[in-house]
Amino acid sequence: TTLALEGEDGPLASLTLCGVKSDHACGWYVATQDSVLHVSAAGRVRTVATCEGGDFSGVALSPDGGALFVADFWNHKIRRVEVATGA
Repeated sequence: TTLALEGEDGPLASLTLCGVKSDHACGWYVATQDSVLHVSAAGRVRTVATCEGGDFSGVALSPDGGALFVADFWNHKIRRVEVATGA
């Protein structure tokens, strides 16, 4: 099944997807080359985090769902992003 979702900056199909992880509320975290988006179960899309000068290559969710761990390929780092604040 393909979802035709409209994001804050246009269709999600135009993005370079680097990783996808489901959350505990039937939503999805989608890592693109330079941002992490959250797609709710209702289909709403919001930006959770961005990375200027980086290159996201994967995403994981903590067991309690409170934090995301994003692989930043070019900077050789694993970034932690708090889901509630995006920080």
